[in-house]
Amino acid sequence: MSNISHKNLYLLSFINPNDATLKKIDYAFLSYLFFSTFLMAFAIDASVHILPLILIRILILPIVFLLIYYEKRTLNPVLLLMRYAYPLILSGYFYSETVHYNKFLFSNIDPLLIRVDEALFGMQPSLVFSEHFPGHLFSELMYFGYFSFYILLAGFAIYVFVKKRDSFKRLMFELTFSMYVFYLLFSIIPSEGPQFYFSYPENVVPGGYLFASAVHFVQKMAEQPTGAFPSSHVGISVIILILSRKYIPHFFHVIWPVVIILIFSTVYIKAHYAVDVIGGLVLAPLILILSGLIYRIPDGWNKTGST
Repeated sequence: MSNISHKNLYLLSFINPNDATLKKIDYAFLSYLFFSTFLMAFAIDASVHILPLILIRILILPIVFLLIYYEKRTLNPVLLLMRYAYPLILSGYFYSETVHYNKFLFSNIDPLLIRVDEALFGMQPSLVFSEHFPGHLFSELMYFGYFSFYILLAGFAIYVFVKKRDSFKRLMFELTFSMYVFYLLFSIIPSEGPQFYFSYPENVVPGGYLFASAVHFVQKMAEQPTGAFPSSHVGISVIILILSRKYIPHFFHVIWPVVIILIFSTVYIKAHYAVDVIGGLVLAPLILILSGLIYRIPDGWNKTGST
């Protein structure tokens, strides 16, 4: 035992030889993959070629299973982190897919969301906000807030992995499960958001600097006219806040001002209507409660109950 480094002892604390190969986070991922593939097969837009999308999913599966297989046979910390973070990493791709099959029940509900905003605020916040604060410095602050979502996801996973290893598996499951619940909502509730639904010049946002370029790059690579309601940016950020306050309060004290900026930014850069933000705020704690209940379901095939 004296020949084992402190780092390896730390990593060994994650490993239980009686563990099942698949964890609850894997079942959450595979369940979403199956359900969304089913939707894709029966509800995809006729103009979309389904074969490339199916092939990508077929390629994803062996990569995931190889990661799971080798994680149990190594003490590499990066591999261990990736083994529980891969569903979050892949979520960006799955988000953009929902645009292909989210209209099998309804047409875009953007007109409804616009009417709700008008009824609540007497205006369109997604149009008025940037008009009243057009300066590049303020715009850059908003772009920073929006981009900080990706920093929050990575920072939360890494911080929990390093500082709260006894809760790492649970927190990654709850975050992943919550993300995919939002995506399932996107799969059945078609909404584009102001940046896509409104026409030029209404969908134009004041320019910024570094973070403006970063957000525009992400939007160009992955953003699609889908997933406006409810806002997963807001919902997942609030879930990270709730989990951080309970498990890693130091992280919470650092990120809560950033999350407030992020919430406002989603409307400012016209990614969301104000009602989308309200939807994210209301649903976040409910989805988190559901994820906790699912996590506590015992593994009937695994007497250790390890997840």
